[in-house]
Amino acid sequence: MFKNCVTLICNTGYLDKAGFVAHQLLAQSNRNFDVVICTDEIPADQSKYIPKGAILRQLDIEETIVNLPQNERLKHYTYWRLPAIQSLCDAYERVLYLDTDIFVVCDGVSALFDIDMQGLGIAAVRDVHQRHRPNRQVREFSTVGLPNAPYFNAGVLLIDAAMWRKTSAFDHILKLAKHSPDALLCHDQSLLNIQFHQNWLELSPLWNWQNSNRVNLIGEFLSPYFVHFVGPTKPWSTPDGSLPLKYHSDFARYFGQSTPPTQTPKLRASILLKNLRYFRRTKKYLTRFPEPLSTVKHVNGNN
Repeated sequence: MFKNCVTLICNTGYLDKAGFVAHQLLAQSNRNFDVVICTDEIPADQSKYIPKGAILRQLDIEETIVNLPQNERLKHYTYWRLPAIQSLCDAYERVLYLDTDIFVVCDGVSALFDIDMQGLGIAAVRDVHQRHRPNRQVREFSTVGLPNAPYFNAGVLLIDAAMWRKTSAFDHILKLAKHSPDALLCHDQSLLNIQFHQNWLELSPLWNWQNSNRVNLIGEFLSPYFVHFVGPTKPWSTPDGSLPLKYHSDFARYFGQSTPPTQTPKLRASILLKNLRYFRRTKKYLTRFPEPLSTVKHVNGNN
């Protein structure tokens, strides 16, 4: 057992997707972390979903979590990362949470666990919408009477377990959920951003490259560690040319499926123009992180 872990949290319907990401993580060289998949129900045939070397862990879902607001896109299990992180912080020193629609691109994930957290409990990547417009107003903050501030995407989270426990983060988050349901516009992402308002460490976008048609072509030249498919098209979707074929092919190959037929890429003029439009903004933003492990501390209004 390592002192660190990478965790993926899902219901049984997404175990195969989590298993694919776990497979990629287990192939990392100099690995200094366990790979833990948390779910609500342990299947009888674990080997069907979970690669050898990964740990499958059953979640104890709080009733409070089940009763939180949800919609057609984000069901109540999107909140499951909260009790999962709480539980894992009792067993590990640092916990790296990943969404299941992540693709591991580069080796070197282990180095992330060694960064200086500067006394903060959480490190994450700024949400792509606010990265392009740094002064973009965050409705969650205004709803609860907080000043506008940097806002992170919750698809990749590095948690310092000691600080998470010391600050009773989970208990405070549950209270927030109970007393401010109108602020949960992005569910647990909203809760986490309110809890860690002006009190988090920003990572380079290379650790959570949020793949949208504004920056999808730019990302192919940057070699991010994690590509996060935040849109409707996922590696397990039927190829339609909107994603590079390699993502579909690697996913299909893992499950022993035939490689999807080559599709003509959707090089629409609108996508090319959007990437050109955001090229300078992205290039300027990346100067904040001269190295992949560079960080920016957000405390007391420091943006």
